[in-house]
Parts: sequence; structure tokens; C-alpha cells
Amino acid sequence: MELPQQLKANRERLGLTQEDVAQRIFVSRQTMSSWETGKTYPDVQSLLLLSSLFGVSIDSLVKGDVETMKETIVEDAVKMERLSFGMVGLLLAGVACLVGWDLVWDEPVATVPWFTWGFVLGMLLFALCSALALVCAWHVERLKKDHDLVTFREISAFMDGKDAEEIAHLDPDAFSRKHPWAANAMKVLAGGAAALILGFVIGSIVSSLH
Repeated sequence: MELPQQLKANRERLGLTQEDVAQRIFVSRQTMSSWETGKTYPDVQSLLLLSSLFGVSIDSLVKGDVETMKETIVEDAVKMERLSFGMVGLLLAGVACLVGWDLVWDEPVATVPWFTWGFVLGMLLFALCSALALVCAWHVERLKKDHDLVTFREISAFMDGKDAEEIAHLDPDAFSRKHPWAANAMKVLAGGAAALILGFVIGSIVSSLH
């Protein structure tokens, strides 16, 4: 990425400190520092303020970064798609274990007669699959955060001529950005609930055939 070097060069050209720039574009000095070290990337609004402050175009600030961003978006989209399929597959595998073991091992548990050993084992395997699905969901959010994918999509769209209203729709789920663990947990719980309902229906059909 070339932006960190561009930010530092333009700041020093004007004789400004990181604190000076941060105050003028309404961010913290730590944020400005993370931009100059390449840890994070400014959003479109911040880039507009920076270009105005430095008296240069956004094109000159990001230069060759846009192509790198587009490549990152494509590569990570493939990874996230695979992780999403993995999450769904794990949840379905958990349901299969829950239903399958309950059907093939129908010996009642002595202390809880209405539970079978197959159901207990199926529940344990379903819990394991759900935990692994949560790990997949966490990795998806981690990719977004580590590579600033939402920011990259916004900048790429802006450089392609999209307006602010169109760009705003690129990140409709602000909650997931602020609370990734909670968002992932809700996704897995929703998927698990849907999978359990599907498993119950399939189990009922299979039981009625015996």
C-alpha cells in the first residue's frame, strides 16, 4: 500500500504533526498514526478530508492501492464463500448426527428415560459442529477486519464513480462491525435453529416410515 507514505510525505510537506492533521479531520492521533503505519486504512470521508487538507486529489493519495484493494476483495470473497459453505455444512452435519444417532441407537438413558443414548451423542456432536461453525463465522469477520474489506469496497466503489448513497449500502450491517462476536453468535444460533427444525422434520418423517 502506498497511502501511508503519501500521508507522511504530504503532512511533512505542510509542516504538520500527526496531532495537527488528526484535529483538522476530526480523528484521534492514534488513528492517524495507524494510517501512516499501514495498520488501518481511512474511509472515503476521511480520504476526502485529507485530500482537501493536503490540496491534492484522492487519486494521488491512493495511486496504485485501488488495484491491490480489488485483488484483496476478490481473494477474500472466495475465502469467505468457502467459510460460509463450511459453516452451513457443519450445521447440517450436526443435524445429521442428531437425527441419525437417535434413530440407530434408541436405547433409553436410565436416569432420563425419555432420552436415548443416540440423542445424547447426537446432541454432543451437534454442539461440536455448532462450535466449529462459530469458528468459521469468526474467521469471516476476521478477514473483513484484518483487510479492511468494507473500507476497501467503499473506496473501490468511490473510485469507480459511485455516489455516497450507493456506497452507504455497501455496509448495511453496522452492528456486525461493532460487535463481531455477538453477530457471529446470532448467525450460528439462527442457522442452528433452522437446522434443528429441519432435523426435527426429517426425523419425524423417518420415524413415521418405521
